[in-house]
Amino acid sequence: MRILNKVLESVAEHARECYPEECCGILLAHGLEPMVTCSLRAENEEILSPSERYILGHRAHLKAVELEVSGQYRIAGYYHSHPGGRARPSVLDLEQAVPGVSYLITAFGGKKAWHSLWRLNGDDLVSEPLEVREKDGPQKD
Repeated sequence: MRILNKVLESVAEHARECYPEECCGILLAHGLEPMVTCSLRAENEEILSPSERYILGHRAHLKAVELEVSGQYRIAGYYHSHPGGRARPSVLDLEQAVPGVSYLITAFGGKKAWHSLWRLNGDDLVSEPLEVREKDGPQKD
């Protein structure tokens, strides 16, 4: 997955604001383009253990579906944070994962954020390449 750096920065900021609870949201791309150009923050509707798990807020999900139906964006994946943890999927992440969807996990310590991308493959979440771009369009090497 290709993603704009500003989107990763926005996700990291969301994670910092929600600390010590997990944040969550949706990654959006324009049409069929493979580049994630924005994110949509969601409420973590988990009541019992919001520092250890998340339930994606239904309002944000409905908004993302509306954007997809209108042709403005498509849902490219989902994100959540692991406060004080590692940017690796937990057992709960694996239990909630569905095929065909990418999951961005953000962990941070101090001001530094770590991001990793995962996708369900069979019975396991496997790491996917995460290509960070400064801007949309062709990159000069």
